[in-house]
Amino acid sequence: MRYGVVQIVDGEPGRGIEFAQSTAVAVEELGFDSYWAPDHVVFFDEFESEYPHSDDGTFGFKQDQGLLEPLMVLQAAAAVTSRIRLGTSVEVITERHPVERAKHVTTLDHFSGGRVDYGVGIGWNREEYAAVGVPWERRGARADEYIQVMKALWTQHRATFEGEFVSFRDVVAFPKPVQDPHPPVLVGGISKGAIRRAARFGEGWYGWKMTPDELRDGLALLDSELEAAGRDRDDFRIVLGMPHWGDTDDLAPYLEQVEALGVDEFVLGLSIPRRDTRQFLEKYAAALPLGSDAAV
Repeated sequence: MRYGVVQIVDGEPGRGIEFAQSTAVAVEELGFDSYWAPDHVVFFDEFESEYPHSDDGTFGFKQDQGLLEPLMVLQAAAAVTSRIRLGTSVEVITERHPVERAKHVTTLDHFSGGRVDYGVGIGWNREEYAAVGVPWERRGARADEYIQVMKALWTQHRATFEGEFVSFRDVVAFPKPVQDPHPPVLVGGISKGAIRRAARFGEGWYGWKMTPDELRDGLALLDSELEAAGRDRDDFRIVLGMPHWGDTDDLAPYLEQVEALGVDEFVLGLSIPRRDTRQFLEKYAAALPLGSDAAV
C-alpha cells in the first residue's frame, strides 16, 4: 500500500508557499508517495448544509478559515519535488467551468512531469454553490458531464462534446496532458452516487474517513457498479483518506485491515505545524512501511 499526506495551506503567516514547498520536500524525502491539497472556494460562519463526515453534521473550522487554490499549491510543490504524485483531495469539480479547468490540470501535468492525480467530488456545501453561481440541483449529473468534457478535451485531436451543461465542436485544445491518455480522475465521496460515478467515469475511487466495515460495504457496491459498467478493479485505484491527530501506534491495526480489503493508497489528513514540520512528519514516516528510497 502506498501512503500520502494531505494538509491545509491557508495562506496565514507561515502557511504559504514556503510551507507548502517545505512540506512537499519532506514528504518526498521521507518516502511518502503523494502530496495532496484540499479544496473549498469559500466558507461561511454558519451552515445549513450538513457535513457528511462528522457524527453531528457540523464542519469543524476556525474563524476566518480559508484555503489557497489547490492546483496552485500543487504547482508550488511540483517545483521542488521530482517523484511524488500530486493530487487534489478532492476538488469540487462542479464549481469551475470544465473547459477552463481542463487547461489548468493540463498545465500542472506538464509542469510536474506527469505527476497529477485529479481527485474530484461534488461537495456538500449548498451555500458555496450559491456563492459561485452554480445550481445545487442536478449537481451529480453536472459532475458526470464535466468529467467527460475534460476527458474529451484531453484526448480528442479536435474536441467535440454535446451535453446538458456544456457543448462545443472542433475545439483545438493543446497541449494535451503529459500522462497518456490523461491524468487519472479519482472520484471522491462515500455516497452511492459517488461510487457509481467512480465506476462509470473514474480511474479510481477516493473514500474518506471510513471504518473497515464501511469500506467493505463501499467496495462491494463499487464492484457491483464496476460490473454494471463492464469493468473490474484491474487498473482501477482504491484510495482511502482519513484525518489523524492521535498516537501513531493506533494506525497499524487499521491500516492492516484496509490494505487487506484492497486499498491501494492511504492518505493521512494531518494538521502539520508550520514549525518543526519535518520532525512531525518523521514521526509518521517511522510508523509506516514507506518506500526504501526514503532519506530519513
